[in-house]
Amino acid sequence: MKLTKALKLKNQLAGEVANLKDRLAKQNSRTTTVPFDYDAHEVLAALRAKVDELVSVKSAIAVANVALYPRIFRLAELKGLVALIKSLDTRQGVFKEGSGFSLSAAEVEYVAQLKKSAVDSLAAELEAEISSLQDELDEFNHSQSVGLTA
Repeated sequence: MKLTKALKLKNQLAGEVANLKDRLAKQNSRTTTVPFDYDAHEVLAALRAKVDELVSVKSAIAVANVALYPRIFRLAELKGLVALIKSLDTRQGVFKEGSGFSLSAAEVEYVAQLKKSAVDSLAAELEAEISSLQDELDEFNHSQSVGLTA
């Protein structure tokens, strides 16, 4: 099975595990007048089997990705860095700011160490690297096989 398909399978199994956990939590205890829709023992058995299946898929994916971990980790960290960079306050100059309903606005002067143009440029540079890394990972995922059968 190709890594792309294994990743889709992992997401599907994770969803099934989440549904079974939710079902178990909601079906374990009821008032004596309300019948159960599912048997908690059967749900728990199905949940444990799905967890085992999910662990196997995640393990196979991890083994296949070992060589790419530096790129995968870099991609995640760059995405976080871009989010931080884009959220920076880049106000520069004098702004009127109110301090309450009955109080008049006061002038506040701001100075930014990283100007808006520099922030935008850095974000664009990081996003280009993210795009390149994502392309590499997509290509790898489509060509790399994992030790799973369809």
